[in-house]
Amino acid sequence: MRKRMAKVLAACIPLLLLPMLLSGCWERKELNELAFVLGLGLDKAEDGYKVSMQVVIPSSIISQSAGGSGGSGVPVVLYTFKVKTIYESLRKFNLVSSRSPYMGHIRVLVVGEELAREGLAETLDVLKRSREPRMDFYVMVARKTTAENVLKVLTPLDRLPANKLFNSLDKSYQISSKTVAVTVDDFIEDLIYEGTNPVLTGVELLGDPEAGGDKANVERTNPDARLHYKSVAIFRRDKLIGWMDDVVTVGYNYVIDNVTKNTGYFKDKNGSLVVMEALTTTTKRKVKFIDGKPHIYLSVEALCNVQEIEGPDKIDTESKIHELELKTQERIVQRMEAAVKNITERYNADVFGFGQLIYRKSPKIWSSVKENDEYLKSLPVHYKAAVTINRIGTIDNSFIDEIKE
Repeated sequence: MRKRMAKVLAACIPLLLLPMLLSGCWERKELNELAFVLGLGLDKAEDGYKVSMQVVIPSSIISQSAGGSGGSGVPVVLYTFKVKTIYESLRKFNLVSSRSPYMGHIRVLVVGEELAREGLAETLDVLKRSREPRMDFYVMVARKTTAENVLKVLTPLDRLPANKLFNSLDKSYQISSKTVAVTVDDFIEDLIYEGTNPVLTGVELLGDPEAGGDKANVERTNPDARLHYKSVAIFRRDKLIGWMDDVVTVGYNYVIDNVTKNTGYFKDKNGSLVVMEALTTTTKRKVKFIDGKPHIYLSVEALCNVQEIEGPDKIDTESKIHELELKTQERIVQRMEAAVKNITERYNADVFGFGQLIYRKSPKIWSSVKENDEYLKSLPVHYKAAVTINRIGTIDNSFIDEIKE
C-alpha cells in the first residue's frame, strides 16, 4: 500500500510543478499595444530635456513579403516632450498616445550640440540602466541644429528616417572613412577607459527643417531638406569640445586602425592627378619605452588600386607603379601626422587612445604620465606606411595621347 501511495505522489509532483513552467507570459504585451520608437532625440531645455521620439506608424508600413505595396501616408510620427528627467517622457507618452513606447528597436540616438557641450554622462544613464534598449544603436550629434529638427526630416529612399540614419552611417564609415560609427556601449566604454576620449559623428540638416517634415519633401527630385553627415565631434570626458573636419577624420581613422576603404588623390612628379583607393588597410599600434619614456609607433599596411589618372602619364612600368606606391605611402603618413598634430594642438584630447596603449603596457608608467595634462604634446609618435598596388584598371595607359586632331 505504501509503495502504491509513493508511486501516486511521484506522479503528482511533476503535475504540480508543471504550471510553474507555464508562467512566462505574465508580463506580455501585444504588438497592438506598443509604439515602436526607432529614433530618439535629446536636446537641452530650460529646465531639463526636450525628448523627441520618432515612432513608426504600422499601417503605413506594409510588408511586401506579405503582398503589400507599402502605405501611402507619412510612415512615422514625432512626439516631443519637455521634461525634467528622460524617464518622465516615457510616462508622458501615454497622455498623447493609446500605445506604450517600446525602446527595444531604437536605431539611432541623436543628441543636440548644446546638450553635448554640457555633458552626456548623466543623460545616458537611463538608457544604460533600462532593460529594453539594445545597446547596438548608433549615437550622433546634431551639428548646428537640434535633435528634434533632425528627426523631423522625411527621407526619400528610406521610408523610415531612423533606418536611413543608421544605414548611411554604417556604410559611410566603411566606404569613405570620413565618419565614425559609435554605439552607446562604445561611447560609454571610451568614457570610463583610461587614456582615451570618445568621438561621435555629426549630422547636419541642409535646408528648411519645417519643410523636412512635410510629405512633399519626399515627392521632389530635389528635397527641401536633407540630412548630411559632416565632421566628427571631439569629447573630453563627456563634454563636446570641438570638431574635426573630413581630412582630419581620415587621418584619425588611419591612426586607430578603423579604415576599411578610403579614396584619396595626389599629383605625381609630372603634375598628373592620380586617384588611389585603399581596399584593405591594417594599422599596427605599439608603444615602446626608451629611457623610461613612452614612444608610440604606428605602422600602416595598405592594398590599393589605381582608380583614375587625369593626365597622359603611362603606368606600364614597374618603376612608375613603385613611384605611385611611394607617393601613396607619403600621403597616408601625412594624413596621420596632420590628424595627431591638429587635435593635439587645438584640443589636447587623446581620442587616439595613446594613453590606453601606455596603460596596457605599463600601468605604473601611465600613472606618472597622466599627471601631466598635456602629455600628448610631448609624446613622440613615429609613423610608417607600406603600400602595395594591386590593380591599375583595365588599361595600362591613358587614351589621351591617341586623340586625333
